[in-house]
Amino acid sequence: MNNYFPHDSNARNSDKLIPVRMKYGAEGYGIYFMILERLRDENNYMSVVDYNVIAFDLRVDTSKVKDIVENFGLFAFTEKGECFYSESFNKRMEIKDDKSKKRSEAGKKGAEKRWGNGKDSKNNGNAIAKPYKNDSKESKGKETKLKETKVSSSEQAGDDSILNSVQSFQQLWNFPNMVQQNTLMEFIDLYGDGLVDAAIKVAGSKDVNKSKSIAFIESCLKEWSDANVKTIEQAREYQRTRNTKRQSNYQSQPTRKEELPNWAKDDYEQSQEQEDPEVLAEVERKRQEYLKGAK
Repeated sequence: MNNYFPHDSNARNSDKLIPVRMKYGAEGYGIYFMILERLRDENNYMSVVDYNVIAFDLRVDTSKVKDIVENFGLFAFTEKGECFYSESFNKRMEIKDDKSKKRSEAGKKGAEKRWGNGKDSKNNGNAIAKPYKNDSKESKGKETKLKETKVSSSEQAGDDSILNSVQSFQQLWNFPNMVQQNTLMEFIDLYGDGLVDAAIKVAGSKDVNKSKSIAFIESCLKEWSDANVKTIEQAREYQRTRNTKRQSNYQSQPTRKEELPNWAKDDYEQSQEQEDPEVLAEVERKRQEYLKGAK
């Protein structure tokens, strides 16, 4: 998950990509995003201008790579033209890298606070390595309570550094593809990992297949947002209330009772026009067949 990058769900309709699609179709769209994937793995998100190598990697014509990089305003070049990059991509990655940096700094501060603000690091390291002298059962009990506390606090806070939602997604539908990864990360940034994880579990309980999973999760999160649901417990309560109402509405629907036609009833009396023996016999035969089929 460290190599993901944000991706707009309507990127295909951008002013710069529509001309690419008009000329090269879906292939051009794919080439563009594969180039971004390569930039994601490069230092400073910048690539050397070597279209032959890029084309070989993407298994496409060199001329198409060169055209898409140079002629649609999608990429910029360094002063000497030796490297190219995407300004919009770099802005997105700057936001993501800044978030990652803040999370890392918060983790370091938490560790320093836990182990004495970095003082006497050698002694602290030795202390961590040595087992506690307390009774083993007591130590295990304290460790279990500590884990429970951590899980509880992370659920309430919706800590998006844990990414429980990605783990839940993988358990239900295997690992998400690139588009699903990007969308999940956008959901996590917007709603928090806890609520996204809860929405994934709702989808799992309803046996939603992988191809419809993202749409279902998004619909669920928007419904919760409209209902001002902000915590996992509120989401669970919302779903319980919602399911109860649906079940109650279903049970309250009146049962339709099918009535027998007049000629199929036991007390049916023939009119004078139907007193012909052959007509009476035919009506009786139909009545018996109807009653037999209704049982």
